[in-house]
Amino acid sequence: MISDLVALSDANRLNELERLQRDTAIMGDFVGNVTGVWVKLGDNGEGIVSFSNKTYLTKPIGFLSIPAGTEVELSFANGIYYSKF
Repeated sequence: MISDLVALSDANRLNELERLQRDTAIMGDFVGNVTGVWVKLGDNGEGIVSFSNKTYLTKPIGFLSIPAGTEVELSFANGIYYSKF
């Protein structure tokens, strides 16, 4: 009887973990890629990009120095915003 209860508990726990995994998708403010405007490189190396009257902290993809006001590609994946120029 105890083994049946443990098996039932394990099955319930797996179901709950699967439900949590499905329901915790982190959504960005937009779908796909958008064109943002480069503001500057932050003190910690993060990119600061403006899009639709909002400022985003990004992980820059690129090794060039670009001036403020340059258009960049802004994307979102796995909870992180990326800027590409």
